[in-house]
Amino acid sequence: MVAAPAPGGADDRIALVRRLVSLTEELGSSPGLEEAAQRIVDAMVGDLDLCDHAHVTARTGKNGPWITAHSDGVAKRLGDSYVFLGTSPKLHITLADPLTRTATEHSDGRWTRFLTRAAAHDVRSMYAARLTTSKRRIGVLTLYSDSPDAFEEQGTALLATVTDHVAITLQHKIEVANLTRALSTRSLIGSALGILMERHSIAEEEAWKIISRTSQELNIRLVDICRRVVADTEAAASPEEPSSSEKSPPREEAEGSG
Repeated sequence: MVAAPAPGGADDRIALVRRLVSLTEELGSSPGLEEAAQRIVDAMVGDLDLCDHAHVTARTGKNGPWITAHSDGVAKRLGDSYVFLGTSPKLHITLADPLTRTATEHSDGRWTRFLTRAAAHDVRSMYAARLTTSKRRIGVLTLYSDSPDAFEEQGTALLATVTDHVAITLQHKIEVANLTRALSTRSLIGSALGILMERHSIAEEEAWKIISRTSQELNIRLVDICRRVVADTEAAASPEEPSSSEKSPPREEAEGSG
């Protein structure tokens, strides 16, 4: 990694803001949350030039699935580093040599083995920070560098600015993804209710009871039951491909039989 100039000057701040604005514009055009997360880690290594490897993990909601993105194989193999944050908002370690041991809340065998793995991949410093907004915790951004002084040179103010920016951007993408998913689910449920109402000549309340009861009896999510109802109806409505015996005879045969 080419070491970035020490931040602090007006030119450095302006350059950083411009790069972050460009990243925001790029993320705005990304089709989904996974794609946005991937562009973020790529930017950490590329346009922002903050590190040699980057990893991000984020959660779409309290009970939502986790998504992860990594810039390369090294970041993927060291992606479990976020578990060592404990209750701390950030974790900054420097490995001047492979034998260095930095204490954390998890200074146990797992931590020692992780540091050994990191050193084996020539990682000499790591900066992990929680991605949080005023609304919620989103995930963790972790930067890895082959230089022991990389994050000392950049300064905590710059790294905090980048982390906050990433958190706000991901929060927006998560809100959009959740809203899109909610609208899609609502539409799917409405379609399934309509199908059952028409098929059995029943009211919406009765159709809802059928779906709810089926979901409980089969231990399948309600939305998945609705998806099956809609899919089965669409499949039944699709015209079937005629068998070979039902297809029209060749033109020559048809003319000869006349």
